[in-house]
Amino acid sequence: MKQLNRLVVICTAMALCGLASACTFYETGKANKLVDEANVAITEANSSVKNGQTQLIEIEQAIPKIESDDDLATQRTKAKAVIALFEKARDKFKEAGGKFEDASKLKLQDKFKEYLDSKGKEMKKRSDLVAALMEEPQALINSNSLEVYQKSVETIVSKVTGLKKEADELAAKADKIHDENKAIFKE
Repeated sequence: MKQLNRLVVICTAMALCGLASACTFYETGKANKLVDEANVAITEANSSVKNGQTQLIEIEQAIPKIESDDDLATQRTKAKAVIALFEKARDKFKEAGGKFEDASKLKLQDKFKEYLDSKGKEMKKRSDLVAALMEEPQALINSNSLEVYQKSVETIVSKVTGLKKEADELAAKADKIHDENKAIFKE
């Protein structure tokens, strides 16, 4: 009987130890899956931004050459296409930010959580930045004169510059966390 009690106590102790160690496991695999999904969204967003910026530059170069209502209509049509690209990029950055945010809520090492939180904030800021970029082609569509358009662009460029600075600062913070804690990150 004593041996049976001793066996029950040992088995219970082992089960408790197993349960306690299971509770300390990190959800790194889940987090890495979300990070991979975020990276796919970022790649798509960057592609849309690049295409949109290329087309926006073409519009900016064509504006001084506008001589008729037909020329203006052509550039406004192109501006609508740029807005569509920027909308896609905005949404993809927002999606990536959400993935990083979701990953940061998992059971992870503190520095990994801090990194994910910074990346999530960066992506949301980049989403805001792209939304601000959309304002330039929208200003072309809405403006009644070249002067009104140019004044709008000055304000938009200032806003975009500020948002870019904020996003870059968040990216630098995340990079610093990553560089100082490489052992906890999937390579």
